[in-house]
Amino acid sequence: MTDIQEITAEEAVSNLPFLLSLTERNRTVWRIKSPDGSVAMLSPVIQSGPPVDNEVLSQVEEFREKFLNDANTKLATSLEETTQEAPQTSETPSS
Repeated sequence: MTDIQEITAEEAVSNLPFLLSLTERNRTVWRIKSPDGSVAMLSPVIQSGPPVDNEVLSQVEEFREKFLNDANTKLATSLEETTQEAPQTSETPSS
């Protein structure tokens, strides 16, 4: 891993595309210091697996929508049944 490079916030703002490119390609880590003394780090994040194919993402989204629609339908049906049963149980004769 490359040593941490220290730069000012002003330098980071004016050169952000370049910094991001170096971070991605060379695994460069930047320590960005603002005028008030606070510090931020710009560092690469190593991906833990291969990228997910767009086709797979669209299939997952289709499944999610179908699942949520089915769950909402079942919930609505259950609520209707509950509200229909409620008046019947509350109409018991009082003694």
